This record gives sequence, C-alpha cells and structure tokens, in this order.
Amino acid sequence: MSFKLLAMGLVLTFSFSAMAINHGLFYHKQSLLMQSGDLRGQALKLRADGSMRSAEIGFFEQKLDHSKSLSKTFKQRFFIDSQYAVDGNSPVFYIICGEWNCAGTGSYSYVENLAKNLKAHLVALEHRFYGESLPTTNLKSANLKHLNLDAAINDLASFQRHMMDKRGFKGQWVAFGGSYAGTLAAFYREKHPELVAGALASSAPVLMKNEFFEYDAHVAKVVNKTICGDNIREAVKLIEEKLETAEGALEVKTIFKATNVANDGDFLYVVADMLAAAVQYGRDAVFCKALTSSQDLVSGYAKGGLTVLNAMRTTPFEISLAVAEREVVTPDDNMRQWMWQSCREFGWFQVANGTGSESSRSSKIDLEYHDQVCQRLYQIPMGIDGALNQEWYLPLFNPTASNIIFTNGSNDPWLTLSVVEGDVRSNENFDLFMMAGAAHCNDLTLATNLPSVMAAHAKMEAIIAEWIK
Repeated sequence: MSFKLLAMGLVLTFSFSAMAINHGLFYHKQSLLMQSGDLRGQALKLRADGSMRSAEIGFFEQKLDHSKSLSKTFKQRFFIDSQYAVDGNSPVFYIICGEWNCAGTGSYSYVENLAKNLKAHLVALEHRFYGESLPTTNLKSANLKHLNLDAAINDLASFQRHMMDKRGFKGQWVAFGGSYAGTLAAFYREKHPELVAGALASSAPVLMKNEFFEYDAHVAKVVNKTICGDNIREAVKLIEEKLETAEGALEVKTIFKATNVANDGDFLYVVADMLAAAVQYGRDAVFCKALTSSQDLVSGYAKGGLTVLNAMRTTPFEISLAVAEREVVTPDDNMRQWMWQSCREFGWFQVANGTGSESSRSSKIDLEYHDQVCQRLYQIPMGIDGALNQEWYLPLFNPTASNIIFTNGSNDPWLTLSVVEGDVRSNENFDLFMMAGAAHCNDLTLATNLPSVMAAHAKMEAIIAEWIK
C-alpha cells in the first residue's frame, strides 16, 4: 500500500474516532502517531495529495480572562501551514479545534485540499483547556471557571488579530469546524463578521437545551428499520434486570468488559453510547449483524458495541463518565473538561426518548441522572435550560447574519440541533446542505464516496471561492 493511500485511510479512521461521542474525543491518538516512527505515523504526516506536511507549531500567550486587561496568560498551541499560499494576501483557512488534543492543520482533509485548490494558508488553534493548551493540569471545579463559550470565541479573535498584525496574514479568513468546533465556527462568524468572511459549520449543534431526547429518537428511527430495534430494546431490558443484583451486575459488566465501571448509571450510558456511536458514524448495520447473529441478545449487543469501540481505539471505561472524575489531567484527557461545558452551558444530555418503541436506551438515563453527574463531578447542578440561546442561537436568524454553511448528514442524530431546511427558524443568507446517507462530519474528510458528500463539496468550494475574492 502506498503512503498516500494509507494516509487517506487513516484520515477516515481517525475522523471516525475523533468525532465519536458527545463527551469523548480521541484526536490525541493521531498526534501520538505523528510523533512515532512507524508506517502509520509517517502516513499521517502526508496530505491527501501525497505531499509532506511542514506545519509550524507554536504557543501564543493568551489571556485567561478576556475581561481583564492585566489577566494572567496561558500558552495556547497553534499550527500554521503555508505551503499552498502565495503571499500574505492569500486567504486563510482557520481550522477550529474543539474538545480534543488538536491534530493541527491536517485535522480536516477536505479543508486541507480546499486550501490547495484556493491557494490558502492553513491555521489551526487548539481550544483552551484541551490538548497542550492547559492553563493548569489540576482541573478542580474552581480552576474551570474560565472554560466557557465566550472565552473560546475571544481566544479565536485575539489570536487572529495577532496573526494579521504581527505575522502579516492580511487575506480573507474563513472559519472551519466540525461538531462542537462547528458550533464555534458558526458563532465566531456571528460575533466577528469583521474578522471572518464566512464559516463552514459541519454537523454543528447550535441550539442549546438540556433534555436532548431527539438524539435517542433518531437512533431508534434508524434501528427500527429492521427487527434490530426490537432486539436492542429487549437486550437493554435484560441488562437492566441483571443490574438489579450484585451477581448479575458483575456478570453483565464482565460480558461488556466494563467491570471497572462502578456506577450502574454510567454503565447504562456506556451501553447506550456504543449503539449511538454505531448509528452516528454509519456502523449500525455492523452492530445489528453482531446483535442478531447471537442467540444471546446481551452478548450480541456487547459484541456489536465492542466492535465499535475497538474501531475508535478505546474501551468501555474510557468512554464512561467515571473518567471525568480525574481532576489531574494530561493533554490526552478531555472528559472532565467537556462535561464541565455540558453541565454549565450546553446541556445536550442524551436522555431516553420515553419508554416505548421510539427509544433505544434505558429510561434510567434521564435528566435526573445527568444532574447527579454534574453534582458528583463538580458539586454544581446542571445549568439553566437553554440559557445561552438568547445571546448565541437566536441572533443567527437576524437578517444581518450571513455567510455560514451548515452541513448535516441524514444519518446523524445531532442534526436536530443544527440549522436545516424546513426549520421553523431560517435565514436565507445561509447555505444548507443535507447529505443523504451521510454521518457526523462526513464532509470534512476526502475519504468518502458518497455522492451526496461529493456534490456538497463541489458546491461548498464555489461558495467559499466567492467569499475570499
């Protein structure tokens, strides 16, 4: 296999693993491989066109508190790749990294290829409190107060102004992000149209709400197309019954290789997330085949779920909320930070959609469980439902808001929190793409043969080319 083909395949693999679950992203696997000397590590240094990446990596002295002129600072990691650019007036594609250890300018292979076509600089900024941009490695609750949406947007603006003024990047800037980073891309354009000409917000949740039952409803809709849905609900019922006794709990957690997940609620969430990830990333057929091919539904569910987690290079414990109890973190950790953001601002708690055929997860995964998680982790209740919508979400639909591309895959459970055609609220200044058969953030990778994604790519390139004229 050539380096180029291997690199393309790895982009797909790590795009899948990185965009996995609401509270667990794993881009650090990619960055670790890039530091290694093996074949996969070398392939990850290659762009999709076969050329070698030669990105500058540095640290920017960023204010911890943007409201104070004499605030303490922290070192925020950035990446720059100017191989495709002509000069300082070339456009700049601003890659926004979300709640993970940032993989740099190669995070999104579609954007990297777009930079080649449109002769743009690539600049990536790591999110505060993630990866190597940690103000402190001790993340007790008091130290997390500067981890919020407003600070993240201010970070982007502060660093961009530095790049324009001190580094001479004077061309048109365009923001790019997927999932939560897509949320940031949309809000960055909303708040700073004077800085960015437009934004691509891929699979971006922008509506904030605590009770995200629509996620489970979407998962159920997908698996209900076959007998798999009924089998899943029966398996979940059997798992709940086993958890009623200490012996049964040990037995079922052993089957799922999750004996180190002590809290039964956390375990039920792991069970639900296994299926959710399969649906979110188009692996539901693989999951259901494993489930239905087994005479024992519980073992079949575990087999399907573990197959998904193995593809993500992770384990049941590492996606459990128990991981967020770690107060001392490394650049590879992100669960505690992300759950803080969920508890304080976003919500997006994936709860059961009732108890009937339109649900796929245990009804025990409800708002009360998530409130207990917030109390357990940070000694705080969950935030007020939708408290940020007035400041962030609703302004998206003002006539002055423009130049945002919202892309969503029809198989993605997150699309109900994004902006799509047919919504009650709309903005004719946006470009909306619903990609048939696509999953979460499929459009950010070149490693796809879905006609709907390839068609969207061509249209998006034309739109962005107009923005940067």
